Amino acid sequence: MLKKTSFFCTVVYLAIALIAMLDLTARGEEPLSAIAVTGNAKVRLPADEIVIHSSIVTLAKTAADACKDNRQKSQALLEFLKSQKIEEQMIESDLIAISEIEPSRSSKSSGYSRPEDELFGEPSQGQPSSQRSRILGYRAYRKFTIVVKDLAKFEEIYQGIVDKGVNRVDSVQPRSSQASQHSERLRKAAVRDAREKATSMADELGGKLSSIKSISNSRIGSGSQSSSRGMGMGGMGDDPFDAGESSHGSHITLESNVDVIFYLDNRDFNSK
Repeated sequence: MLKKTSFFCTVVYLAIALIAMLDLTARGEEPLSAIAVTGNAKVRLPADEIVIHSSIVTLAKTAADACKDNRQKSQALLEFLKSQKIEEQMIESDLIAISEIEPSRSSKSSGYSRPEDELFGEPSQGQPSSQRSRILGYRAYRKFTIVVKDLAKFEEIYQGIVDKGVNRVDSVQPRSSQASQHSERLRKAAVRDAREKATSMADELGGKLSSIKSISNSRIGSGSQSSSRGMGMGGMGDDPFDAGESSHGSHITLESNVDVIFYLDNRDFNSK
């Protein structure tokens, strides 16, 4: 039924398009042509902030113990950040979440083991499967987003949060506080770029731009020279800046893209 409906809609669409073309031809007008282009604009800005997306993950036999350990480490982390003069509005945190830890399904022969398996071990294999506990323990985790404005102290703060209990870092992202000031200017520059591209292509074909059929919302994105590193359950992992220049000289590239479709006035082209 769905295929029949889709086929019917396609036929109706083609019929409408054909009628529109025949109507234009009957009035001595040519069907409108169009050209689609993507405008682009970029700006390179110095990074004056670093955003750390991290978590504190704690494991215990009971949910209460996992939460207690997590609360203690979270409090120690917040006190450390306060001692580093990081303002409260520069720190965001989620509520503590709890999940059950089940036995690993991976085979021992693979050589892979989870920190949970090493801490709790496997259920007794001598018991029937119906009598084995399916829950080894509990995992408590709390996410923190920390904005560091004093880049000279970044490495000290990064090491400090790990010492205070952070054992997972999802990303370390340099950014510029000036980015919002450049967004509107970038959008306009991307639109100008789209028009210049369309005009150049139309001129090459002997046509002219007539009007705008559609314009998308511009997409503002950024990229940086830093790298993202994941951390395991108990180590600091790799240096997040070991692949490029240090955090003190980082830059970000702010980019805007906009998709525009122009109608073409192709009378000059058809007359040649």
